Amino acid sequence: MRALVTDTDGPRLITTHALPEVGPTEALVRVEHAGLSPMELAAVAGRIDHSGVIGHELVGTVEKLGSRVSKSHMLGKRVVASPDVACGSCDLCKKGLSVHCRNRKVIGLSHHDGSLADYIVLPLRNLTEVRADIDPQLAVLAPAVADAVHVAHMAPVEKQTYVTVLGDGAAALLAAQVLAKRNASVRLVGAREERFGLCERWQIRHRHISEPGLRADQDVVVVCLEPEVGPSLTGTDAVRTALGMLRPRGSLVLQGPAVHVQGLDFSLGDHLEQVIRDEMRVLGARSGRIGEGLEAIASGLVDLVPLVTRRARLDEGVGLLRAAGEPEQIRTVVSIAA
Repeated sequence: MRALVTDTDGPRLITTHALPEVGPTEALVRVEHAGLSPMELAAVAGRIDHSGVIGHELVGTVEKLGSRVSKSHMLGKRVVASPDVACGSCDLCKKGLSVHCRNRKVIGLSHHDGSLADYIVLPLRNLTEVRADIDPQLAVLAPAVADAVHVAHMAPVEKQTYVTVLGDGAAALLAAQVLAKRNASVRLVGAREERFGLCERWQIRHRHISEPGLRADQDVVVVCLEPEVGPSLTGTDAVRTALGMLRPRGSLVLQGPAVHVQGLDFSLGDHLEQVIRDEMRVLGARSGRIGEGLEAIASGLVDLVPLVTRRARLDEGVGLLRAAGEPEQIRTVVSIAA
């Protein structure tokens, strides 16, 4: 099969990659569409320790089931996949915390082949059926939407007076949409003015990072950190800015990627004194429930069309990566069919 891979020899499109074998509780999925995000670019650049097929988002059709799940109704269904692959047997999995599995793998990012290929094999429990009324090319973004909804669960904003989303990548633009539906005072603070037009489209307040003062008056600040963000919004700079915005006993939400990204610094070491002195609440946020992401798409809670800034085909090979890295791109959806 065809597969876009990366390893010590660099990224390349392979046309003779071995078709994956299906285990007893797994499903073979023919990939229809896959997402290409800054996470994949970071993997190719060596900032994420991954070797193999890249791509952590997909929509596809179940073509084969393993022996222990052969009677599942999912055969022939169009599905989206949760990127987190849990072992199902460790203590955390048994406690219902499989998203924090001690042996967790991440599709296309950590110890598991990804979605930029003709086929992928995944545990059946990772798959969720896509309703017929959802555009499959938009359903590709269900994991990213689920993460935004998860932020809203972690830090309810309904009764807060001042809420800021810090960032202007896809994660921040999605989080701002979800939170603004719950609280009209939500604002987005970013570094790329060309993306503020999206906030105007969604009637979300917005400011450039150089404009708001650090008045320590915000009830909640959500920091959305992605590999693509500009220098003024990365690592400790973002944390420092967020803490300067927060009032005492305010909530800082750090939404980050599923795996470690070299150079993306989440360190709180220089700021713990302030956290303690002002009794701030610090929350981590990572992976949401795919079903909630699909529901948000189906209900119109989020507007995804302007976030998909490029559509491409797998046959473009490494050219996909170069194009996706252009400054104006937000997210790329790749059609896999030959």
